[in-house]
Amino acid sequence: MRPLLPEQLYTTLGTSPEGLTWEEAKRRLSKYGFNVFSIRKERFRNLKKFLKHLVDPLSLLLLIASTLSFAIGSNNLGIAILVLTILNATLNTLQEWRAEKAVEKLKAWMPSYAKVVREGKTAIIPVSEVVPGDIIIVEEGDKVPADAVLIEAHDLWVSNIPLTGESVPIQKTVDDLEEEYSSYLEMPNVILAGTTVVRGYGKALVFATGQRTAFGDVVRLTQEVKEEESPLEKEIASLARTTFSIAMLVGFIFFVVSFVFLHQTLYDSMLFMIGVMTALVPEGLQITVSMALALAVVDMARRNVLVKRLSSVQTLGSVTVIGTDKTGTITKGEMMVARVWVYDREYQVTGSGYEPKGEFILNRSPSIQRDPVLEKLLTAAVLSSNSQLQPPEGGKGIWRVIGDPTDAALLIAALKYGLDREALLRQYELVKRSSLDPSKKTIYVIFERNGSRVLFLKGAPRGVISSSNKIMVDGEIKDFSPDLRKRVEEKIREMGEAGLRVIGVAYGEDTETDSGLVFLGLIGIIDPPRPEVPEFVAKAKKGGIKIIILTGDYGPTAKAIARSVGIVGENARIIKGAELEKMSDEELAEILRREEVIFSRVTPEQKLRVLRVLKRNGEVVAMVGDGVNDAPSLKEADIGVAMGVTGTDVAREVADVVLLDDSFASIVKGIELGRAIFENIKKFVTYVFAHNWAELFPFLAFILGGIPLPLTVTQVLAIDLVIDVIPSIGLSREPPEPGVMEEPPLSKSERLFDRKAIIRSFLLGFTASMLALYNCISLWTSAGWHPGTPLDYSSDVYIAGVTMTFATIVFAQMGNLIASRKKRGPLIDSSLIRDKWILLSLASQLLILLALIYHPALQPIFQTHPLTIQEWLRVTPAFIVGMTLSHLLAKAGL
Repeated sequence: MRPLLPEQLYTTLGTSPEGLTWEEAKRRLSKYGFNVFSIRKERFRNLKKFLKHLVDPLSLLLLIASTLSFAIGSNNLGIAILVLTILNATLNTLQEWRAEKAVEKLKAWMPSYAKVVREGKTAIIPVSEVVPGDIIIVEEGDKVPADAVLIEAHDLWVSNIPLTGESVPIQKTVDDLEEEYSSYLEMPNVILAGTTVVRGYGKALVFATGQRTAFGDVVRLTQEVKEEESPLEKEIASLARTTFSIAMLVGFIFFVVSFVFLHQTLYDSMLFMIGVMTALVPEGLQITVSMALALAVVDMARRNVLVKRLSSVQTLGSVTVIGTDKTGTITKGEMMVARVWVYDREYQVTGSGYEPKGEFILNRSPSIQRDPVLEKLLTAAVLSSNSQLQPPEGGKGIWRVIGDPTDAALLIAALKYGLDREALLRQYELVKRSSLDPSKKTIYVIFERNGSRVLFLKGAPRGVISSSNKIMVDGEIKDFSPDLRKRVEEKIREMGEAGLRVIGVAYGEDTETDSGLVFLGLIGIIDPPRPEVPEFVAKAKKGGIKIIILTGDYGPTAKAIARSVGIVGENARIIKGAELEKMSDEELAEILRREEVIFSRVTPEQKLRVLRVLKRNGEVVAMVGDGVNDAPSLKEADIGVAMGVTGTDVAREVADVVLLDDSFASIVKGIELGRAIFENIKKFVTYVFAHNWAELFPFLAFILGGIPLPLTVTQVLAIDLVIDVIPSIGLSREPPEPGVMEEPPLSKSERLFDRKAIIRSFLLGFTASMLALYNCISLWTSAGWHPGTPLDYSSDVYIAGVTMTFATIVFAQMGNLIASRKKRGPLIDSSLIRDKWILLSLASQLLILLALIYHPALQPIFQTHPLTIQEWLRVTPAFIVGMTLSHLLAKAGL
């Protein structure tokens, strides 16, 4: 796009340097609307979520069962099912509740008031009343209220963090415009709504307000992106729908068989249908999954991974691509001087972050002798800098920087060498500080010392070279010959390829202009990679995860950092935002499939596009971001990951996951735990369905075998919603099995309840039910009952029999629990003794079972009867059978 010029906009917008009249501003406010963002709110969100859970297939089936219970006069059963259903929906709503405040948080980036010129006079008005055609005034510390083109700029520097995520301030100027730009962000004479003035003064002509601004585009994108269900949510929903359909169909079929063909009473037929439906439904599955995920969230928080959306735990395990910026995630987000070159010596600078501790290393040894050229260079660099260093409060915490991070890096390097700016300023008196030269990308300062003036110049190295005709070599000033210039150019290229941001430094004595100077040397600044990143990059790649850098930074710098930590190789491709704009989605998809790629200078819209193409390629994408500009991508991604320390409130609110330490290592740890939790959920889903099969066969025996009902509906609910909940959670707490990050990511087609799980759960459930029926019928027959004869449902003999069925199924599940802990390895080893969750689960199963059987208040509710020692001796072998069969099935790959 062509650059915006105020002369043209005066005409287009019908305004002048004197600003609008108050009357005209009022008219335009009516025409364009207030300078605010339209926020779409969803009413009754939490109520809708509760109702959604109340009418999901599993809950709906229980509501139908409750209604039928009331219809046949079984009020206690109806109330019990209804209460448990409502409780289940309530707990699910509470577990899934998350604050949706992302778009509201965007408002915090806009100022409350703005300075404008109206009728030639400066006025302060609410920012919402700024209109196109207004002249605004911005100064250090102000947030820009609207998109505007500069009329005046005096040493004006702006932070574009809300729009680009990059922390390095950009100088804005009205001079030296190019013929074409790819976006408003690149135009040096345009300031955008939501950005912050970090230095200087400017006057600008507003050309866009509210939703029409670049910031408004971010708001719009964030609102337009619809959150999709996670793979786990889809899988649970699919399982619920399938179970609902089967339960309804089977229940109805057996009702018809019972009532029409076997001539059972309506009451018995209805009770049978309710029993079949409840036996087939894993009532506790959803709340167990939610509780398991909630506990996994606690585990992840201990590893600096805060999960806001419970189902995101499993989605992390399915991630195939991590899209991330480099700053603050791969790197520390702290600029520091790494190398200093003075002809013909290069110093390595040690240290970490902004703490002013470190050494200058020459030829692998600490530099002891003072180097006059190095000292001159550092003096020039630090006196031309304008940042401040803030020590940690109370001596604890981290050092912080106020101002430009690059200037701060120079200040810290000087301190490491023993040069204190405050001490230098007692010797040097500032005479003049220039603004940035937009053509050379340099800045200079003039100081007076002992009656003489000295000029210090720093900036883009080639700009500094063009201002120099001399060079200092070993303390001597020499002509800057072509050979010497070539040597300096080679060093600039070498440092740039190493990922360093290179700054040149020169000085001149008794001069007022930045020409004919003496070149001193080069300073290489880096945002260093976090030390733990290479290890976790290797771990992620070994686990089949691709890592893609998407940054607003300079491409070669991003590539150098990515190479240093192992993300890409030497042949990785750099694609700039402007190049990306010209690509079709098909071309982009092919590149993403086949090449190692780094995206540089990309806009929020371009990030979003890359993300969508990755998803169309079948990838499960975790997108990492920290700025307001990242909000659309964080919301669109399968997993949005925000920075907890350096991230904005907006990013943290819209993300599914927040990294409390901003470290890439934490993402990989989260993925590892995500994979483990999915495997554990599969274990307990299979475990849960084993008791569902075991509960079904007694009802089939009742209707097809002509025997009294061997298991009651309340006993089914007791197993599903009470006894087997803690064991299911216990299975979810199992640690990752060895080698989990050496396997490929979980497939999107991976099922929680696949063919193997169906076979395994059926065999376990069938075996448990046969043992239970044998124990029940044996007790009845030993008491004088004969098949085909009625049995009083209120008699102690009948109740003792159903208690035997109930207890046998529970004991079989206790054995199954021990064998379900691990897919590989021995059945029982020393880890079982340390497995407090499994031990707690076994204890809870036994204690709850004994309470239901022996507590007088619970016996009439659950239709139980105290068992004798001889009867317990018949029940307990089910534990050994369940454990042995479960282990043998695991050995067979089921």
